[in-house]
Amino acid sequence: MNRGPITVRYATALFELGKEKKELDKLYTDSKLLLDHCLSVKDFCAFINNPVIKPSQKKKVIHKVLSGEQHPIMLKFVDLVIERNREPLLGDMIRYFEYLYKKFKGIKSVQIITASSLDESYFEELKSYIEREFDAPVEMEAKVKPEIIGGLILVVDDKIIDNSIIHQMKLIKQKFLS
Repeated sequence: MNRGPITVRYATALFELGKEKKELDKLYTDSKLLLDHCLSVKDFCAFINNPVIKPSQKKKVIHKVLSGEQHPIMLKFVDLVIERNREPLLGDMIRYFEYLYKKFKGIKSVQIITASSLDESYFEELKSYIEREFDAPVEMEAKVKPEIIGGLILVVDDKIIDNSIIHQMKLIKQKFLS
């Protein structure tokens, strides 16, 4: 089954409905929470994707677990996904919905990868600098990867600026070998 068109269709429908009902910001917040459940709670994914469990049972449990923290539109969206047996695509649908939301709002996704954790004050200073440079709101995430030795890797949307020591060492090695 081609995942692309189905994912795009469902995510776009959710996005357009959220825009129409002026609930886009709330749906985006809920989508992040739902995606976090899908990625971090293995039993949640196993439950949702289990073909043996009836859709009515899945919906009942989902409503019990998520009703206090999810907008009714998001719950109805999940119900529709379950009714149409598209549960394995739910994570992709949510990711594409988030992509549409960020594009609509002009939000830049920034990931900073460093060898050690950043000071909170430095992180905030860097975030405000990037917001000024791009003249756009920024959603920033920091990751620690000791294997880069030092420096940093900056990923803005899909563009990578690699100023890590390990990358510099690889460049030097290539120059010596050529």
